[in-house]
Amino acid sequence: MASSAQRNALLFAAKVAEQAQRYDEMVDAMKKLVMMKVELSPEERSAFSMAYKKEIEPRRSSWGILQQIKTNEEINGAKQKVMRIREIQEKIERELSSVCDEMMNLLDKHLIPFATNDENCVFYLKMKGDYYRYMAEYKTETEKQKAINNSLKAYQAATAKAEGLPPLNPIMLGSNLNYSVFLHDIVKARRRGMAVARRTFDEAVGEIASKELNEEMHEDSVPILELIKENLHRWAADVPLGSDIHPFFIRRLSL
Repeated sequence: MASSAQRNALLFAAKVAEQAQRYDEMVDAMKKLVMMKVELSPEERSAFSMAYKKEIEPRRSSWGILQQIKTNEEINGAKQKVMRIREIQEKIERELSSVCDEMMNLLDKHLIPFATNDENCVFYLKMKGDYYRYMAEYKTETEKQKAINNSLKAYQAATAKAEGLPPLNPIMLGSNLNYSVFLHDIVKARRRGMAVARRTFDEAVGEIASKELNEEMHEDSVPILELIKENLHRWAADVPLGSDIHPFFIRRLSL
């Protein structure tokens, strides 16, 4: 069984690696901790999520930039340039798949089975939905649909598990935020995405009206609510005239 000293040492190593911007070493430290098959503390959980975020986000950004360039070169009929861009993209796709596959293995074998409370379950199921969503961004045809289906299942499972959490819980808010973006942007189920976001926002604002926010909740929950609010405004602005998606008003948060 993992000792607290071992866990603390690995967490410290991960934090030092993050500060030194040595993210591969941060991932290595957190992977070792996760493979101890223990339930992570909130601090460990956050470090684990951040480590893999530092691995995946630059690659997602690079792939997206190349996709825009490729589209422009296709319009210009520059076949040789398009082929070269695809070669680079394929290399990035292999790297993305490696990170995503490793994440799924850790979630399914070492994290979800050892989660004993709803908050941890929601956190890990959200991550599973996120990383399948990342795969759906670059996969094609059958593999893309498979990634979408797996992402949908994970987000739905997270939503069901989150029913036991309070409306201002930041883990629940983050999960619903990402689920709504997935529905709106990936599945193209725009009304469903807006409905998830609007319900989450309204329930949270109703909770804010009934109690005073402590400093921790203000720091963790309000920024997520602001993101949800921004998405709702942007999505509502994109609704065409005559659409059956009715416009709605969003109450202003008093921060």
